[in-house]
Amino acid sequence: MATVSLYDCYIYARTRDEIMLETKATSQGQTGKFTEEQLSWLKKAKDFARRVSLSEVMASDRENVFRRDLFEAACKEGMGALPFPPTYGGSGGDYLSFALLNEEFGRTCMPVMSSLGVHVLCQEPIYRFGTEEQKQKYLVPAASGKYLGAFGLTEPNAGSDTAAIETTAKLEGDHYILNGTKTFITSGASADFYIVMAKLLEPGAESKKGNITSFIVERGFEGFAIGQKFDMLGMRGYSTCEIVFNDCRVPQANLLGAHGEGRKVALSSLAKGRITIAAQSIGWAQGALDACTETLRRYYLDGLTSADAAGQALALGNLAVLTESARVLTYQAARLVDAGEASVTLAAMAKTQATDVAMRVATEAISLIGIDGLKPDILIERIFRDAKAGQIYEGTNQIQRMLIARDLLK
Repeated sequence: MATVSLYDCYIYARTRDEIMLETKATSQGQTGKFTEEQLSWLKKAKDFARRVSLSEVMASDRENVFRRDLFEAACKEGMGALPFPPTYGGSGGDYLSFALLNEEFGRTCMPVMSSLGVHVLCQEPIYRFGTEEQKQKYLVPAASGKYLGAFGLTEPNAGSDTAAIETTAKLEGDHYILNGTKTFITSGASADFYIVMAKLLEPGAESKKGNITSFIVERGFEGFAIGQKFDMLGMRGYSTCEIVFNDCRVPQANLLGAHGEGRKVALSSLAKGRITIAAQSIGWAQGALDACTETLRRYYLDGLTSADAAGQALALGNLAVLTESARVLTYQAARLVDAGEASVTLAAMAKTQATDVAMRVATEAISLIGIDGLKPDILIERIFRDAKAGQIYEGTNQIQRMLIARDLLK
């Protein structure tokens, strides 16, 4: 039996995808025009997704298995370091291109989506704060897919509050000694290196908030271990786990940035990471909207009464409006990054709006589709679970709203 492409299972057939691509190329308004390079990355993502079967996507979710082979294949096509310069193995693209790519993978190829997002998130602080030696050592192999990165910030007793982290680092000779546990680390069980935030213990600094410091930790370092692996409700197949430091020896050369700059390193990276999550969430919303549209189209063809049809159409139209509004906000946040005017507040807005919209669209799509929406073979139920995780991932939406309010009130 021939392999079923994921695209064959979505309502937008190849011809409609091409129409959508052409529409993006000529669109005006708040999102502005897309460059040929940006559209070429979108097309590359579509072509990549067409080669991934529905059975592979569903197996990754069902069995909670990370597909390193798909990640490496995406890196070989230049997606693993898209926004970084060729000097360090990157593709020299912009963040809007990366957002378009993540949106498409959120809609069609979830096993690749999150690993690429976190992978680029880990390269960002090395590119911005790392030494030239660190850039050559980690960015170049990361771009090719030889190395996979993970981001170690969240702890059992410290989620979105970086000042509350309990992992410690103490300088002894030519090594830092790390102790503590990080939890819910995406790609953690499969990664080769980790960006880790720890509280630096040095004379007079124990009680200060400014002593959060960042390090590059390799999987093979003495004292490093993989802890509990999580069987998550959503965003499964992403190799999520705990990582444990038990007198972990980190060479001085792996200090990332200066002492006390860890919070700055984390927040500057997470701002861009939140745009990535927003783009992924738009993909989830669009995927749910696609499936819902196809189902209702069949209802119309089957002779749904005019009153019922009107009610369904109104609900569908509202979901389309919500999805497009989140898309415009996310694209604007990405454009500001490319213009050198990155806004932490706008990134928080985009992440909050897009993940909330994805959750609402998925929920209402299931209601409109009915019992079929709970079947895994059309992916709606997976989108529903992933969207819920997206509202929590990289800073809960409640925290994002606090950040937005803080900016308004300052």
